[in-house]
Amino acid sequence: MKFSEIASAKKIGKDFFELSFSIDSEVKPGQFLMIWVPGVKEIPMSVSNLKNPITISFKAIGETTRKLSTMREGQRIFYRGPYGNTFPEPKGRAAYVAGGTGIASLLPLIRIHPGDVYYGLRTAEDIVYGEIVNFVSTDDGTLGFKGNVVDLFIKEDKEYDEVFVCGPEPMMKYFHDKIDRRKYGKIYYSLERLMKCGVGICDSCSINGFRVCKDGTVFEHEQLDMMDEFGTVRRAESGRRIFLK
Repeated sequence: MKFSEIASAKKIGKDFFELSFSIDSEVKPGQFLMIWVPGVKEIPMSVSNLKNPITISFKAIGETTRKLSTMREGQRIFYRGPYGNTFPEPKGRAAYVAGGTGIASLLPLIRIHPGDVYYGLRTAEDIVYGEIVNFVSTDDGTLGFKGNVVDLFIKEDKEYDEVFVCGPEPMMKYFHDKIDRRKYGKIYYSLERLMKCGVGICDSCSINGFRVCKDGTVFEHEQLDMMDEFGTVRRAESGRRIFLK
């Protein structure tokens, strides 16, 4: 476990925050850190800006993220990593499909290789990073397309060499099942699961034998074809299987 002093702390949207701090390792697009705040749990977090001071972007929705949202410049933040594999650098026309906080994982790629950004939210007041978004959907129709971001992507019916997807698991499962795979060269997904170790030992993040922390978090479309647990089963902290459908 290492620590760093927070260089900046900002609220950038409704319950959405950025913390920046320097680390002594290079981070690549798609990798994550295990973040710990004394008194609460250690959790995995995507890195939304790769250059020191790096940035983590998150919504305050759980005990640890709510605690992180109260931290200020000069306080210590503890971390391990970076861990996980990486997104390949896009080489052709790229699309980025994000749901909610999934935008954080895609930001480094979007800044390196701009493309069409599709962003799905519950309501208009949830939007962040609006300056990079080309197409937006909201569940309640208060901004952009009314409905989910997958249906928006399908409706636009554009051609892309590579598609990068990150968001809630049900949204990514829906994308995987609904998309016409023949229209796109490569499709990559950044998965999120309960992680305790981050290095492939505890198996809490396993999906059909794939360890999200070690074999991912980035997987190709064809790998998800082999995961019948994806979008249907996940594990509680106790290890109990929870059925999502």
